[in-house]
Amino acid sequence: MSAAPVITIVIPWYGPDTAGGAETQARQLVQALHAAGVAVMVWSTTGRDAFHPFVDYYPAGEQVVDGVVVRRFAIDPPAGDPAPPAVAQRAGAVPAAWAAFPEHERRLLASLPGSDALLAAVAGAAPQHRFVFMPYPFPTSFWGLALCRGRGALLPCLHDEPYAHYASYRAMFRHASVVLANSPAERALALRLYQLDAQRVVVAGEGIDLTPRGDGAAFRRDRGLAGPLLLYAGRRDAAKNVPLLIRLTREYWARRGAPLTLMLAGRDPLDVPPALRPLLLDLGYLTVDEKHAAYAAADVFINLSLYESFSIVVMEAWLQQTPVIVHRQCAVTREAVEASGGGLHIETFAEYAAALDLLLASPASRAALGRRGHDWVLQTCRWDGVAHRTAAAVLGAERAGS
Repeated sequence: MSAAPVITIVIPWYGPDTAGGAETQARQLVQALHAAGVAVMVWSTTGRDAFHPFVDYYPAGEQVVDGVVVRRFAIDPPAGDPAPPAVAQRAGAVPAAWAAFPEHERRLLASLPGSDALLAAVAGAAPQHRFVFMPYPFPTSFWGLALCRGRGALLPCLHDEPYAHYASYRAMFRHASVVLANSPAERALALRLYQLDAQRVVVAGEGIDLTPRGDGAAFRRDRGLAGPLLLYAGRRDAAKNVPLLIRLTREYWARRGAPLTLMLAGRDPLDVPPALRPLLLDLGYLTVDEKHAAYAAADVFINLSLYESFSIVVMEAWLQQTPVIVHRQCAVTREAVEASGGGLHIETFAEYAAALDLLLASPASRAALGRRGHDWVLQTCRWDGVAHRTAAAVLGAERAGS
């Protein structure tokens, strides 16, 4: 009698100290699957995350983390040689088009950390393993999908970024038995870029913790904050369009001449010029409780990132009934704003200024948009629903409903 199937999440980094959006999603998805009674385990490397050196941080071997078996394999540093891993060559799993892929695409894969030991385990895995590889750019996903004998789903966390247009990743997506999208807009992007069978691309969604209740009044009082507060939380770099956010807000502040504070929360260092210190407040890294209090304290949450597949921070802001402003050219966040009615999308300075004028002048408008966003998050971002949809796509509807 064959063993019961087990969903095996494969991700480069996994652990309580691991930072990153996809990594946070993986931990919460694993816990949701476990809570739903789905057999699940994790295969990862001994590395910590993308923000730390690619060396051993967690011990190799098996550990139980929050009730789930996590099996870690030695991390391999980036390689200079873009040749396929030896295990893929031995298994005959090198794509036929490998030599035709542009050299810069092959070198990108070689430049990212991986694990030959993990790939060997995938190649030799027992039939009950149903792999979910995430996120898409890493060697563990690319080569894992080639080695898993048709038992691999892909949870890509796909953005419309230059890498997404590579021929090598197009071939990888076509290897996946199913592609799990975090949002309808991400699904549409995958279908457009890779011409996949529409039935194989499923919106499983993403959830958030729906329990936090932030104390905005206490956050303002404890930090001595008054007047209109804007908030951004996340990576504070060009990839998230933070320089644009600062430029637009600085221009608005200069033209309106009214008191205003843009709070910026995140791990990354932030160099605030002296002339902008009356405007910009570096909150640094916030604990979970502090972050939700900051959402509740803000009059408006702003995320102008163009590269999102879901945007946890937008959903968390809505959970605290704070309206949001997003960039119109980000299909994912624009779609969420339009579906929920929880905010506004902008592209130009004139639109940004008009959005701030409207929201900062009208507490009633802010409250109405915040409530709509809050209600939409409660309806659409439940982890139990995400777990059911994921299991149904990966294991089949009969197993998921048993």
